[in-house]
Amino acid sequence: MVFVGLVLVAFGLRSAATSVSPILLTIDKDIHFDALSIGLLGMAAPFTFAIFGAVAPAIARRIGLEWTVIIAASAIGIGEIARAASQETNGFLFWSFFSMAGTGAANVVLPPLVKKFFPDRIGGMSTIYLSMAVLGSVIPAYLAAPIAASADWRTSIALWGYLAIVAVLPWIGQIIRERGHASTFASTTDPGIARRVWTSPTSWAITTSFAIAAFNCYIMWAWLPVMLQERIGMSEGDTGMMLALYTFMSVPISLFGPLLVTRLKSTTPLILMGIIVVFLGTLGLWLIPEVATWLWVALSGLGMIFFNISLVLINVRTSGPAGAVALSGMTQGVGYLIGALGPLTVGFIHSFSDDWTLDYILLLVSALAGIFPLIVLRRNAKVDEKR
Repeated sequence: MVFVGLVLVAFGLRSAATSVSPILLTIDKDIHFDALSIGLLGMAAPFTFAIFGAVAPAIARRIGLEWTVIIAASAIGIGEIARAASQETNGFLFWSFFSMAGTGAANVVLPPLVKKFFPDRIGGMSTIYLSMAVLGSVIPAYLAAPIAASADWRTSIALWGYLAIVAVLPWIGQIIRERGHASTFASTTDPGIARRVWTSPTSWAITTSFAIAAFNCYIMWAWLPVMLQERIGMSEGDTGMMLALYTFMSVPISLFGPLLVTRLKSTTPLILMGIIVVFLGTLGLWLIPEVATWLWVALSGLGMIFFNISLVLINVRTSGPAGAVALSGMTQGVGYLIGALGPLTVGFIHSFSDDWTLDYILLLVSALAGIFPLIVLRRNAKVDEKR
């Protein structure tokens, strides 16, 4: 039941963020969006992930991991179904934020659930749930337009809400099976764990790794097509292909990254690879974007290895579920906040500059920030143990 629950929740994690943009013009015929509304919708994902990623550990400590994931998945489902039924812009935006709040909480509790139920199979289970999360971001985006064309846009969105509700059922079964003991760790948690996690250099190194990935990803998702159109005159169709290639690079990373993190004696090779591919990809897009554009985009996409490194280390560098909850909340809360600031920073810089030079320098500096986790994570420390 836990395995099925993890798979279903992971698959439904990204639907609220990816199922709308492909059919936004269709939705606009019924619910009219102005520029501010579209901007709010675009920033909803990273900001809600950051806010509710930070809140989720406190909830999990109080009611337990299982009840927290039930509430999170229910919020995703209810939000998706309700926004599909919305008749006006404010309602659509409110339920979008509501659904993504559930995603933010679920993001945080999935790694500790793997730690609790599969402590001897962290690499394999991390591969499975991260791969399902990737599929859950690609498939809703791919099917959004065909479903909207064959039925309507409301059905296209609501479908993923019903899937999230189904994901709740295995967790209810697990709680019934444990007969009320699902939140045991909530009452036995050492109150000093959170303080030790937040003051550990290792925790900040893991958080930095996650932040590098989030910062670069949200910038590329928001600005890559515009960069290529303005700099080399690439068509909208071709820039869409480049963005799809960038996103696709997360598939092999999700399949092999977690296993490499758990099986290698050191994270140094993976972090070094992350720094190099992000640096080379950015340098290529800056200096020779018209030459082998696909190569620079693919290299930049491989930088998502930083996501896998940090998410797997949440379990590897903690001694129990309570520590994993605290570290997961810190890593994703801070990391998504920095990720949300990325597109805004690029937009602000570009509005005062005639070219993209400063924006590319910003991306290069973000890659070099990987030197901090490269150095600190060489020491195999548990962040929740007394020092």
